[in-house]
Amino acid sequence: MQNAELIHYVFMLLAIVLEVAANILIKYSDGFRKRMIGTLGIISILASFTSLSQAVKGIDLSVAYALWGGIGILLTSSTALVLFRQRLNRVECSGVAAIFLGVILLKLA
Repeated sequence: MQNAELIHYVFMLLAIVLEVAANILIKYSDGFRKRMIGTLGIISILASFTSLSQAVKGIDLSVAYALWGGIGILLTSSTALVLFRQRLNRVECSGVAAIFLGVILLKLA
């Protein structure tokens, strides 16, 4: 892995936060019945991709994508539990744990 500067990890963190925000906003848009909230969700995901594109300037693509996707899934699942009371069953929890382990292994490689 390249030696990434702090700014690249800041962009990565921003990309993750924006991805989670987009997922939550899309859920709150009620199938885009609430167009303004849905539009904010689309803007959030576009901003997330923009931030991710800046992050990969200093972080290997495989690691950046794994961090973005994996941590995004973990945070979205956690947020869905808190906001919408959506619980994961054992198989789904195992899948999330496997993703988390994969992110760690990519980061350590």
